Amino acid sequence: AVVSTQSTGGGGLVTYVNQNFCDVTCIQNLKELSDHSSPTSGEFLTLEIHRERAKNIIISNYYRSPNSDSTAFLNKLESTLSNLHRHMNKVIIMAGDSNINLLDYGKATQCTGFVDKLTEFGFAPLISRPTRITDHSATLIDHIFTNSCHAVTKSGIISDFDLSDHLATFASLLIDQGKIECMLGTNSGLARPINDETTITFVEEVKKVDWTFLFHIENADDKFNAFNDKYTEIYMSCFPYKTPKRKGFRDMKPWMLDWLRCACTRKNLLYRTFVKHPSLANKIKYSRMRRFVTKHILLAKSRYYKQYFDRHNSDSKKQWQMINQLLKKKYEFNIQKVKAWAACHKLESIWLLWKRYS
Repeated sequence: AVVSTQSTGGGGLVTYVNQNFCDVTCIQNLKELSDHSSPTSGEFLTLEIHRERAKNIIISNYYRSPNSDSTAFLNKLESTLSNLHRHMNKVIIMAGDSNINLLDYGKATQCTGFVDKLTEFGFAPLISRPTRITDHSATLIDHIFTNSCHAVTKSGIISDFDLSDHLATFASLLIDQGKIECMLGTNSGLARPINDETTITFVEEVKKVDWTFLFHIENADDKFNAFNDKYTEIYMSCFPYKTPKRKGFRDMKPWMLDWLRCACTRKNLLYRTFVKHPSLANKIKYSRMRRFVTKHILLAKSRYYKQYFDRHNSDSKKQWQMINQLLKKKYEFNIQKVKAWAACHKLESIWLLWKRYS
């Protein structure tokens, strides 16, 4: 699938998505995050790849011409990052040619501002070597940033690339961790008991080994393999895989709907804007959003618990589990509450009882 922008005199952006990865119907052009109206201040093209039972992927491509206004580009970048913030629970990749040399960080104002804006919103660079090399300079102006560094398996540049005066950059991300573990036959439910006691045991076992046997091995590779085998043997014996005791997973805020989470994110963004640029207008915007969020959180909580008690109207055990959970007394029962429970026969009475103790 190909989605491109229109530009005048140069530039222009295009993003390719392999058809084996997803169907073209799964690709959405995020127009609110794409801007090529003014190429002199930079161009942005942002796509979202929708995936079933997995995190969506957002790819944002950008370009700034060498002679364009860097300040205008940074302002447009900040606006794009602010709008991207509500998508931070997804895998986001930002890549492009900004003609800003990252090797000048701390020296050039535009470079420092560029990197600081991206890191402020949770993005980290994946390319650290020069991408354009000439007889008199070596600059890092082609970048890849992501908010999912834990998923990156490999990144770098392709030096054997003669289609352009820029070297090609690449990054590989592991986006289906569960499927990979299943293919490899690994069990993500196992964990090693690494604590103070097992660590002390490990250190003592390492000290007991007579490592002088390594001096009798001449080949360096064989010597390392022998050391690694012995070290791994001790490690595996001191930190064996065990199945951890899992407590039942419980969503701490099950009443938080997706749109309400987005509203909380917008409220936090407005608060940050107010702190960075204190003004009466920004304060009013933040106060209105805060009142809106507070009101609807209370309504959502009330609706959720009302539906819970309606759903378990005939199950006293479920009702008491919820009541004790809300009272933060998981295993303790108050005799007065038990007597009050015995006197209650209607859901309305139970609801009033819960409200009294909540």
